[in-house]
Amino acid sequence: MVGFIMLHRDLLDWEWYQSSETFRVFVHLILRANYSDKKWQGTDVKRGQFITSNNHLANELSLSIQQVRTALKRLESGGYITRKTTNKFTLITIVNYNNRQSTKTPTNSQKTPLKTNKQHSANIQSTTTKKSNKENKVNKLKIEERIENFKKQVFEHSNYSKDILTSFFNYWSELNSQKNKMRFEKDDYFDLKIRLEKWLLNEKPKLSNSNNIKNTNSNR
Repeated sequence: MVGFIMLHRDLLDWEWYQSSETFRVFVHLILRANYSDKKWQGTDVKRGQFITSNNHLANELSLSIQQVRTALKRLESGGYITRKTTNKFTLITIVNYNNRQSTKTPTNSQKTPLKTNKQHSANIQSTTTKKSNKENKVNKLKIEERIENFKKQVFEHSNYSKDILTSFFNYWSELNSQKNKMRFEKDDYFDLKIRLEKWLLNEKPKLSNSNNIKNTNSNR
């Protein structure tokens, strides 16, 4: 791959400039995007677009899949990219790619900053509103009901042992000092399936050591 990309100095004022993973993912997407229209296995891939997957991006950037997912979610929510996902791949489009990668010298009227002050304020308000709505939704249900709902969701994953599910539930359902919010509710993004997979990986060595101790005691 040859050529270059153009990065405007307004990136210094970008909301995700100081987030290393999100910034890396965004610049990587710009580097990977097509400079001209192409076809890939019968799919039209326009200028400013490219085909990839979360796994592929994670391998290219030496990031976890969760870090990639979080970065892409932030970029899509902020209006910097769009995604079209199929069962085989994800088509990513860089918003305003043509304007920001133009070889023409931009004037003040032609510049396309990542966000104008008005847009940025709107995004802050939107983000605050979403967070407020989420908190309101959480507060509508009593803590006892939310604990019971969370327990049902956890124990629906019957492919895990009861010990794993119990320890997972006990940890993530722990209440804060005000007794009005569980530990998992503090996270902006909580994927139960992914968290269970990680929990199992962390618990396996403990379970193995416990079994070894039991076997040793029974042989005495």
